Amino acid sequence: MTDPFVSTEVDRTKSRWVAKVFLEFAKPKTTLRALFYYALSRKTPDYPICGGFVGEIRVTRLYHENDGEKLTKWSGKAQKLGILPADAILKEDEGEHIILPETEHCQTQRMELWLNRSAFNPLLKPVCSRHGAVLVSSSDCPSERLLQQLFDRATCQTTVLCLSDLSAEGLSFFNNLVEAIANGRPSGAPEIRVVQGGLTPEQVLLLKIPMVSQKKSTGEAEKKYKKCLKAYGLNHHKMAELDALEVYCSRGIAGFCDDLLARYKLPGF
Repeated sequence: MTDPFVSTEVDRTKSRWVAKVFLEFAKPKTTLRALFYYALSRKTPDYPICGGFVGEIRVTRLYHENDGEKLTKWSGKAQKLGILPADAILKEDEGEHIILPETEHCQTQRMELWLNRSAFNPLLKPVCSRHGAVLVSSSDCPSERLLQQLFDRATCQTTVLCLSDLSAEGLSFFNNLVEAIANGRPSGAPEIRVVQGGLTPEQVLLLKIPMVSQKKSTGEAEKKYKKCLKAYGLNHHKMAELDALEVYCSRGIAGFCDDLLARYKLPGF
């Protein structure tokens, strides 16, 4: 029986385009926003613009940032049609997640990778395990429980590498983490160093990551974000997302984090 939600010519045309772009991207699994950045990077003007009544293709053009709003819709229909694998798109899992490595490689230094995006956990788990690092994801500011577990683990010098979008919200996640650890670390406990692993303005410029529109922010978060970007000539009304690393970093976000963890290891770690 034909699914009524994927039965129109518009549905089939847009869905086939999404499936083709995913195949070109050549990633077994990826996030929807990473697929968006890949589509945005393509130079082929083949994005179909369909007639509103009969669904015929009237014209094709380059993919545009504004088209991203419909990517969820068309990728979902492509999966219903069976032309996009059901597990192709990595999705967010709300809440807090801690993934411990099988073994920790050193007793004098600990490494942790913290980010506010759980969708990347399947890609980053093998990387963190290889480096003996703990992987932590939290969809919001870390809870007292999550922080206490960090303090309990930090029995020696610990480096927390924080990953978040270059955005007002992402910068707030990093700043809140720094403040929470500084205020909560028990007196006399080993040092916990928090490093902004990415995305930074320097990385965005170096990797030529395009900045796109973000939700309007206000207050202190907006002021801090504007100040952060001003020295680099970047537009504080726009953002750069971690997902773009899948496209603009040669080995994707996993390779980016592999290099990042290696850079902050102590000698002999």
